[in-house]
Amino acid sequence: MFYQKSRWLLAPLSAVMLFFAACSDDDSSDKIVDPDQNQEEDFELASQIEVDGGLIEGRAQDTVTSFKGIPYAAPPIGDLRWKAPQPVVAWDGVKQCDEFSPSAIQADQSPDDTWTTEFIIDTSLGYSEGECLTLNVWTDNTSADGERPVIFYIHGGGYTAGGSSCEVYSGQEIAQKGAVYVSINYRVAVNGFLAHPLLSAESEEDVSGNYGILDMVAALKWVKNNISRFGGDPENVTIMGQSAGAGSVGCLLISPKAAGLFHKAVVQSYNYINSSMPTLESLETQSEAAADLAGKTLEQMRAMTTDELKALLPNPFMSQVSCQPCVDGVVIPKNTLETYKDGTQNDVPILTGMVAEDIIFFGAFPSWFQPDPTAMTVTEYTEKVTYVYGDLADECLAAYPASDDEEALASYIALSRENYLADQYFLAKARALKGSSSTYLYYYTHVMPGENSDTIGAFHTSDVPYFLNYFSGERSDYWTQADYDMGEAMSSYLVNFAKYGDPNGSGLTEWSTFDGGMDFFELGDTISPLSFSEAKVTFWNTYASEKLGL
Repeated sequence: MFYQKSRWLLAPLSAVMLFFAACSDDDSSDKIVDPDQNQEEDFELASQIEVDGGLIEGRAQDTVTSFKGIPYAAPPIGDLRWKAPQPVVAWDGVKQCDEFSPSAIQADQSPDDTWTTEFIIDTSLGYSEGECLTLNVWTDNTSADGERPVIFYIHGGGYTAGGSSCEVYSGQEIAQKGAVYVSINYRVAVNGFLAHPLLSAESEEDVSGNYGILDMVAALKWVKNNISRFGGDPENVTIMGQSAGAGSVGCLLISPKAAGLFHKAVVQSYNYINSSMPTLESLETQSEAAADLAGKTLEQMRAMTTDELKALLPNPFMSQVSCQPCVDGVVIPKNTLETYKDGTQNDVPILTGMVAEDIIFFGAFPSWFQPDPTAMTVTEYTEKVTYVYGDLADECLAAYPASDDEEALASYIALSRENYLADQYFLAKARALKGSSSTYLYYYTHVMPGENSDTIGAFHTSDVPYFLNYFSGERSDYWTQADYDMGEAMSSYLVNFAKYGDPNGSGLTEWSTFDGGMDFFELGDTISPLSFSEAKVTFWNTYASEKLGL
């Protein structure tokens, strides 16, 4: 299925993440961890753990204990609506952290033919403005190792939707592989990304918007302060995200606010290297003109009801205001490409790639010139290539030729996919300009089995369950041994990368780091290095040089 929806990062996103994991009663001891205790040796997980705010108690399932709905910041309501997250409010007694908290305020979510139930937030929990700044932790309760790597997962949803309660974001299996897994909620849509002149004027830093990114920074600070009590190493944190979550990882990679809070990064299906985030000023102008905000004072804006806020954002593709990160000079000082050219990024190892059918969201060409997805003439294709690539059209047509209509369609499909795959290559080239950390590139092509697998292929978000080695009962009639083998391999690459900054390990096909060439690692029916034709490499190198200055 080849069609274009929008360049918005939605999807799994839309679906956004982590359902309830089935849990059993915790039969561990009542020992309470002393926050000052040296846990590098003889680590033992307690049933009650003291964190910022007070004592929490989780629930054990097999050898893993999960703690869900842990507050990492104060409720962002009242005067704290549209402000940077504030310190968590302490609670009395022991807080039972055995279920996810509500997702942030957003349009109602529901499954569809692509993102079935396991990809959708648990809507039975509802949506909340005040209870959304929470995180979840999964950790092995049998390990004596108190210095385990931490994987910090950021959900997608186009910056307008999602949450950590999607079933596919379960950390159960990753914890069993020796990592401490953290997933977070953050403010989305209007609550998370509204930029407005009045909000900027009241800010000490003269900026607004990017509240969702600041939530992530606050959650990372919580990890730094607390994760050792769960057996994790605060000096070995890998941030990971898919779609808008990947975009968020990209923001953290260039934000001075996040410096020192993470040490590796995984970018799944999106980066900003070949596009520009909007400026703060442009978003301020748009929101100031929004009909439902026009003429309102800050007090009136903060008094708006949830329904009134939702009216600003009817759905992820239509809104009165733009809800996405912006270049504000403070949280995000410069656009991604400029930051890497300056060498001012947070220079850490990354693993980055795309999924074959990301084309559904990130088509190479404008939607108004979208052809019949089952047919393409040479003339249509040539016009499209010329429109998009201009003076590089001849080089593009040499790499993606169209001698007849059949070849034109095949080249159109390949170019649409590889246009965004090339962005990962551009990111690697940009990072290498002044950075010293390694980059690992992948291309995910495995088709997740299911009722519509023949038509939707390797769809946007379908790599998530394999990286996390989590196979939902929703597809129990479809999983095969090939899927389980794929999940075992991909999750091993992930945990190895989190541990060492290198995904390779015993029994795994060698995954080479970027060394200047356009060489990807294919995660598909076969797991092996993937190279592109000389013509394609020449074209994308020319594009990188002439259009991006790389």
